[in-house]
Amino acid sequence: MSYSKVNLISWTRFITRSFAVVPELLGLACEFPFEKAQVRIELPSKDNLDNNSEDSNIALISYKEENGRKIPLQVAVDSVDVLVNLNESIPIPEKVLTRPPNAIDLLTEKQQQKLNDLADEYGNIASRAFEQWIRVLRWKSRNGSIGRPEIRGARSGWSTYFINDRTKRRFWAGPNRLTLRSYGVLTLTEWNEVEQALKIGQTPPVYIELMFDGIEHFILNDLQRSVVDLAVACEAFMRARVMQNLPKDLTKAILEYIDEASIRRVMEDFFKDTLNEDQKKHLKRIKSRLHRLFNARNTILHSGQKEDLTSADCKEYIEATKELIANG
Repeated sequence: MSYSKVNLISWTRFITRSFAVVPELLGLACEFPFEKAQVRIELPSKDNLDNNSEDSNIALISYKEENGRKIPLQVAVDSVDVLVNLNESIPIPEKVLTRPPNAIDLLTEKQQQKLNDLADEYGNIASRAFEQWIRVLRWKSRNGSIGRPEIRGARSGWSTYFINDRTKRRFWAGPNRLTLRSYGVLTLTEWNEVEQALKIGQTPPVYIELMFDGIEHFILNDLQRSVVDLAVACEAFMRARVMQNLPKDLTKAILEYIDEASIRRVMEDFFKDTLNEDQKKHLKRIKSRLHRLFNARNTILHSGQKEDLTSADCKEYIEATKELIANG
C-alpha cells in the first residue's frame, strides 16, 4: 500500500450565540499563534446567505432595498470554524485520502488510535483557542453577550391565565412578555483590533470580564450575583489604575498599605489623583452610585442577601460601572 506524508490541519466548528457582523466581514479569517500551534478562525462565506438549508450558519438580520435587490446590513453568525496547525506530518495511506472520513478498513487499530489521539489533542487546542478568541472579541467589541451559553428558564412560554374556580375554564390571558437579546454588530475595525490583540498575546483585563459577568447575571435576573461582580469589577479597575500610576521608588510597605486599603480610601485618596479634570467630573457624577454599589455588595457578602435590591438599582450600577471603566 502506498503512503503520502500529510501535514495535519484540524477543523472544528464552534457555536457563536448573539454574534452579528457587518457583511464586509463574511469570509474573513483571524490568524494568530496559540500555545504551540498556528490557529485560524474563519467566518462563514457570504455565499451562505443564499443557502436556505437548515445547516446554513448565517442569517440576515437587516437589509435595505435598492432597485428591488436586498442589500445586507447586519448578519447573524451562528458558528465559526477553527483550524489548528501544529506543523507536523504523518504518513497516511493514499487510498484513505480519497475515501469518506474514517476508512477504518484501510488502517490498522494502532493507526486509528494514533489519529484519534491526535484529534483529541488538536480538538482541545482548538477549544482553548476559540475561548481566547471569544473573550478578546467581547472585550474589543464591548459586548459581553457574544458566545455566552444558552440558559433556559423554567417558563413554558404560556401566558398567565385567570380561571373560573367553579368551571376551571380560562377567561383571561395576561400579556406574554419575552426577553430578547440584542445583537451588537461587529465592525471591520473591531475585527482588526481582535486579531492584533491575539497576535501579541493580549487578554482582556479582569475587570472587563467581571463587568460582563455582572451584566450577564442581571440579564438572568440573578441580581445579587450581578451586584457582587460589578462591585469587584469597579474595585479591580481602580486598584489597577492606582498601581499603574504609582512612582517606581515606593517602598514595599507603602505598596502593601495601598493594596490593602479599603476601596473607599483608594477611590478618595489615590484613584482620584490619577485622573484629569474631565475624568474627575465623571467620577464626581457617579460617585454616589459607586458607594451604593459597594454598600450593596457588602450587605450581600456579610448577611447573605439584600432584600430591597431591585432591577432599577442594578441598572444604575451597570451604567456607573460602564462609565467608570470607559472614562477612568
